[in-house]
Parts: sequence; C-alpha cells; structure tokens
Amino acid sequence: MNIKFENMIIGIATASALIFPSIAQALPILKSDVTVMSQIVTVGDMFENAGNLSETALFRSPAPGTTGMVSLQNIASAATRIGLIEFDNPGLFNVSVSRSGTLVDESTFETLITQDLLESGTLRQGMNVSVFLNSAFTPLFVEEGSTPAVLNNLRYVAGDNRFSARFKLAGQNRMIDISGRLDFTIQAPHLSRSVPTGTILGPNDIEMRSVPIQLSNGAGIAMPEQIVGKQLQRNMLGGAMIRISDVVEPTLISRNEIVTLFLKAGAMTLTVKGRALDDAAKGEPVSVLNLLSNSVVQGIALSAGTVEISTNSTLVASL
Repeated sequence: MNIKFENMIIGIATASALIFPSIAQALPILKSDVTVMSQIVTVGDMFENAGNLSETALFRSPAPGTTGMVSLQNIASAATRIGLIEFDNPGLFNVSVSRSGTLVDESTFETLITQDLLESGTLRQGMNVSVFLNSAFTPLFVEEGSTPAVLNNLRYVAGDNRFSARFKLAGQNRMIDISGRLDFTIQAPHLSRSVPTGTILGPNDIEMRSVPIQLSNGAGIAMPEQIVGKQLQRNMLGGAMIRISDVVEPTLISRNEIVTLFLKAGAMTLTVKGRALDDAAKGEPVSVLNLLSNSVVQGIALSAGTVEISTNSTLVASL
C-alpha cells in the first residue's frame, strides 16, 4: 500500500511539471536597468533567476563611466547563442546597461606627483606644490578599483620648474604622458595689521600665507615660533612678510632709563640706582652710570629696569 501511494505521488508531481512548467522552474526575468563593474555583462547581470547560466557571458559592457541601451532583439540573439531560449520579458523594448568607473583627471596626477616628491624628500615640511600642465587633460573614466592610476616615472630637476611624467591607467595598456611646470610654495608669516617699530608681536599679529619657495633662499623666512614675542626693528605695513632680520629680542633696558643695579654676593644683595647708557635686550651687556659713585659699570640686562652686576665688577668697591 505504501509503495503504491508513493508512486502515485511521484506521478502526480511529474504530470504537474509537464502541465505547469513555470511551477517546476521559473523563467529568467529580464531586468530594465543593469550596472556592472567588469568588461563583460553576464546572464546573471541581465536576468533575475538566471540559475546555472548566471556566470555565463552575454556581451561586452560599455566603457567605464558610460551607459548604453541594448535592444530586445540583441538581447534575445545573445541569449540564444548561449542556450537561453526562453525568458520572461515584462514589456521591455530596451535595457539600460551602465558600467561604473573611477574618474581620472588632472587632480589625480597632481596627487600622485605630490606623493612622489614627498617620498623623495624634494617636498619638505611646510612646502606645497602646484602642478600646471602644458596642455589640458580631458578627464576620463577607468576601471573601478583602489588604484585608478600609477605614476611610472617622474623627471624633475631641482631648480628647474619643468617636469615630465608617465602614468599607467587601470584597465588600459597605453601609457599617459604629461608635462608641465611645478610651482613650489612655502608658508611664511605676514603681518595681519600695520604696526610701528618696537611692537612686541603676538599670535594675533601674524597670519600665514603661501609665497614662492625662491623667496626662502635669501629672505630668511621665519617660523611663527621665531617671531612671536619678538620686537619689530622697523615700521611695517599690514600684509608684509616678516623676515628673521625684521625682529630682535625685546628691549628690556632703554637708553637714559633709570634702572636698579644689584649684586649678589653669597647671602648678601647690594643695590643702587643707575642710568642706562645703552639699549639692551634680555641677557645682553649694558653700560650703566652708577648715580651714587658717578662711575660707569658693566652689567647684564636681567629684566625690565633691572641690571645684574658680576662680582668682579668695579661696582663692588663703589657700593
């Protein structure tokens, strides 16, 4: 009894498959829009429910970054060639086929050239480079991937702005040769406002701007830490570049200023008033007229209005 029942079930299933073939195996369904990454459009790209034919090639895809329309007739012909005789068409006459891609333009080349100059040590800290081509490069799409272009060769001689470079693009056998000019710049401090001589510069007095690298060869371009807290030696207009020679250590002692002279000898400290005969910054030597003995002594500017006398100074006797 059980064997007959099983045979009856099998018979019913076989008959159903013959009468209703869509129940046994659904037909592949044509898609209206297709996007691929490779050079080939497969059956799985073009149809839903592609089954075992999913990885089979149908035709070549369009160029990277472009879209093409494929007619129903061409799709049917390609499908027939690989054995797909029947498929479900939901009323389409054409199918849009797009191929993704990565854009390569002048900025791509500039990035690769900059990286090469950094690795070679040509482009140092604080420097920037701008790339100018002799002729415009028309942007194009290449195969999508992590490396759309590779720099094969860069020819550049220090001191000569001209360069030539060769690139290999992803998915292409031909090389791309470009040439042009490299403009190197460096960040340099400029005054944010006009200031008179003697001004002690603070962070808000300075703004960094790019200047041609050639100026750094003889101008003595300073870093911010070299000029903040320093004193200007001349009047300067806002926007002017600040050179190392434009600043000095701040003046602590001014000529004809009444200062305090002091001498430390062990636990004893001796002080007397004097008149400065020179200007002096911190740590600089200065001549002072001792107002008590009316003699000139030598000291070191220690702080504003204060001069330290060494133990071998002639002031010792006068004090």
